[in-house]
Amino acid sequence: MTRTTTSLLLLLLIAPLDNMLWGQTESTSLSGPDVFNVSYADSPCISPDGRWISYTHVKANRDNDRFERSFALYDTTVSDLATLQEKYSFTGKPAWTSDSRQFAISARLREQHFIALFDAGGRKPTSLIPTDAAAEHLTWSRDDEQLIYGSFVKKPQERLVKLPAKEEVKDWAPPVIEIDRTIYRRDGKGYLRHGNTQLFHLDVASKTITQLTSDKYDHPGPYSWIDETQFVFAATLYEGWEHEPRNDHIYLVDVPTKTVSPVTNFGGVMSHPSASPSGNSVAFLGYVDKGHSYQQTDLHVLNLDSGTIVNHTREFDRSINSHTWLDEDTLYLQFDDHGVGKIGTLALSTHQMTEQASDVGGISIGRPYQGGTFSVSVKGDLVFPEAALDRPAEIALIKADNKQLISNVTTELTRERTVCPVERFTYKSSFDNRPIDGWAVFPPDFDRTEQKKYPLILEIHGGPFANYGSRFAMEPQLYASLGFIVVYSNPRGSTGYGEEFAQLIDKDYPQEGDFQDLMSAVDYSIEHFQADEDRLYVTGGSGGGILTAWLVCKTDRFKAAISQKPVINWETLAYTSDGYLYFTKYWFDGTPTQVPEEYSRRSPLSYVDKVTTPTMLMTGEQDWRTPITEAEQFYQGLKLNKVDTVLIRVPDSSHSIAARPSRIWMKVNYVNAWFNKYR
Repeated sequence: MTRTTTSLLLLLLIAPLDNMLWGQTESTSLSGPDVFNVSYADSPCISPDGRWISYTHVKANRDNDRFERSFALYDTTVSDLATLQEKYSFTGKPAWTSDSRQFAISARLREQHFIALFDAGGRKPTSLIPTDAAAEHLTWSRDDEQLIYGSFVKKPQERLVKLPAKEEVKDWAPPVIEIDRTIYRRDGKGYLRHGNTQLFHLDVASKTITQLTSDKYDHPGPYSWIDETQFVFAATLYEGWEHEPRNDHIYLVDVPTKTVSPVTNFGGVMSHPSASPSGNSVAFLGYVDKGHSYQQTDLHVLNLDSGTIVNHTREFDRSINSHTWLDEDTLYLQFDDHGVGKIGTLALSTHQMTEQASDVGGISIGRPYQGGTFSVSVKGDLVFPEAALDRPAEIALIKADNKQLISNVTTELTRERTVCPVERFTYKSSFDNRPIDGWAVFPPDFDRTEQKKYPLILEIHGGPFANYGSRFAMEPQLYASLGFIVVYSNPRGSTGYGEEFAQLIDKDYPQEGDFQDLMSAVDYSIEHFQADEDRLYVTGGSGGGILTAWLVCKTDRFKAAISQKPVINWETLAYTSDGYLYFTKYWFDGTPTQVPEEYSRRSPLSYVDKVTTPTMLMTGEQDWRTPITEAEQFYQGLKLNKVDTVLIRVPDSSHSIAARPSRIWMKVNYVNAWFNKYR
């Protein structure tokens, strides 16, 4: 491939200046230690009657370097806020009874797991029911007398060799790990335990727990009751499921008989089944598998009597992220649109979508990814985490067309620190003239009236089927506070722009279109944002790490680059990643031995001899999605060519390098140090 050395000619669309959000100039700028002052609100859940709203308050703890969660309970009638008893660790969303008098939640005290029952408004549990493991996706029956949930049940491994017992007085080596399963490790979990998620039933009055399943398959939630004795869930309970990652079924469970029966033969992805108020229909998210790397998720409704399935969002052209029934004809749906999270109502009878809320999300603290969930009362009161450019997420309540924020967890940070200004813009790709959305974060002293030039960081999102958007994010903010203009965009392949836009990179990623989409954002910034064309830098993680490596293989315009947790060699990734079954089936038309030229053509390693840009590599040592051997290959290739490079191995870290607060600070320090070396 030829190296691009000249600027790309752009047709530009200039966003209005009123899209710009400016911070408080009298405060001090955000800095690395402020990651320990970040708080945000997440996972709202409203009681059926609309009186009570629970949500999770997430904040960094400096003492243990963790993001910790506490559960808050808000009374809408008196605007009162309280926190559930903090000696317990709570996980998952509370499950409310239909009469709103009680909720259940999974709790833990040291090594003991419980199902905790609370009266509405209570701060302490009224009952603690011990469980052997965490209770996941707690769901009340329609008569409010039963709960079903999933819980992991260990199963002894059948080894080829029975290992001798460890002698008490000897320093024996640890036992070997014997692997024979097709799926044997997951990023963030390591080597998987032997056992499966099984279904359990709790009779609340007697506190009697009954295990409903015990086979060799996982029975994941969520679960949804269709009447007092039966519920549904989506899973893959059949031999060879590992080789069919996109072939789910909806199963019906009869509690009295413990029978589990498939009720669909859909031929694709099925998730989050939810029974209608009458129990006659089941809504689910999914698509019929056509073999593409990206396929749009639609809202389908299954009629349980006839078995017919209707796609109700086929013409909507946005992937549906979550859904909730309001009545037999109306569902609330969440989706992303041009980098903005939205919630709308869908009328099944007309397929009409009506927008109800915008700016949903803001829970990804490090980078501005989509995310967040919502909850609806029986009267249509709506709660969700609301994103903003100048703060992390707060919980918003929309009631009778009036919106208010019911949480206030971000005030201290935003009052004491300057949030850098952010501007949304639209530009045209030089590849095919497509409009592309972008965002620019400016240093606190940025002044359009001056002729001053600023160094630019191009920050590339991962996925690649994901999107950045109008949401607060700590990493770009910290880069900007150090004097950089930070630009990020949604190049082809990003979600929230329709199926055709996302499939532009189908089984052809990375490619020339990605490259020019991103370089066009750089050229726009040089022309409109006073970016210094002699001080250009690039970084990104995962899919953004791939594209960072791809860019420096194709151009020498960047002074320095940092490729985080990248794919460098698709062939080796196919045989080392925890997603190998998925990648070889949906991202390529075969394995590396079947189509070797495709794996080579799309691998940055194939072009490492063209790289002259100083490039840092950074990957977690326990990353099983893009194993650290990927970064090592590029590092050694650059070393062989005497290109300045550094390899950063992050201990005790999976693919999510910044899962702990100090890691965000660490990343920012390395980015600043490496780029300043070439500034």
